[in-house]
Amino acid sequence: MSIVLQKPRAPARGRWLASAVVILAVLGALVWHDSQDVWSEPGDGRRVLVKLSLYWALWLVWPLMGWVALSALRSWRARHVVASAAAVLAFALCACVAWGRFIEPNTLQVHETTLGTACGVRVALVSDLHLGLYTRQADLQRLIDRLNGLQVDAVLVAGDWTYEPSYDLRTAFAPLAGLRHRTLSVLGNHDEQKPGPPLKAELFAALAAAKVESIDGRRLPLGRCELEGLGDLNARSAQHQLKALNTQASDVDGAHRVVLTHNPDTSFLLAPGHASWLLSGHTHGGQINLPILTASLLARATQGGFAQGIYNMKNVHVFVTSGVGIDKLPLRFRVPPTIDVLGL
Repeated sequence: MSIVLQKPRAPARGRWLASAVVILAVLGALVWHDSQDVWSEPGDGRRVLVKLSLYWALWLVWPLMGWVALSALRSWRARHVVASAAAVLAFALCACVAWGRFIEPNTLQVHETTLGTACGVRVALVSDLHLGLYTRQADLQRLIDRLNGLQVDAVLVAGDWTYEPSYDLRTAFAPLAGLRHRTLSVLGNHDEQKPGPPLKAELFAALAAAKVESIDGRRLPLGRCELEGLGDLNARSAQHQLKALNTQASDVDGAHRVVLTHNPDTSFLLAPGHASWLLSGHTHGGQINLPILTASLLARATQGGFAQGIYNMKNVHVFVTSGVGIDKLPLRFRVPPTIDVLGL
């Protein structure tokens, strides 16, 4: 009689530890690779690593959902009602995270709104692309393709092109040259180092190379109206540019002037009758729309408590777009990226 000796199986704890080491090594390699060319604020390297770690670590939500679903099934079969309910709740939470990280940011939608007929034009308003840490080249190309399919007279970009992008801005924004519509742009706070690295001059050059017209501090015709571009409020560009523009003679009355700027709070700088509409972004519409919490945060995020849509102020009408990109957290939830097509 022979005795067959079986090699003992590795303890489950050892297998889990080995898997964790492999996962951390892969995530670390991805984060390290991504961080090599990030143009961030001086001394902000650690926060960049944290942001990129979160960006890549959220891929783990998919296996986590599978494990939670299996746990829910086992608990249900064992008639453990409380454990089953907890597992279902955990699965729902994971599903929301998966949706906000991987699905909704890629569901670029177009929303049409008629603001008036004084200008006789249709424009596509976009804002807050935030090309960099979370918004990548594929997202930029998706935006370009969608804009090229629209029947509009011009594309207006209300700032925040960047979010700690690569150093080579000219290459990063080169695809914009493929836009078939005239594209007019102002800068946002992230473009003017509020916060962000000192990339303003390089960004102007990169946009010009891609045939995007920067109109900060300028006025130019838009249909039967005049379009006025103002830079970012937090960087105090809007204040200085508006003061300079007010010294210039213009044959256009306020009813036929439209202001393009980044921050909707710029509206408080405008005298009554200065313009009919102010078009802006900045708020992302909250980006992550949670009951009560998001509304409370947005109420304090801007002086006017702006979120998205139309606001009829005493001195000017304001339209706020929810933007197309993401910052801070790599999530969009119940606020899909949006191109607003506006009838002016």
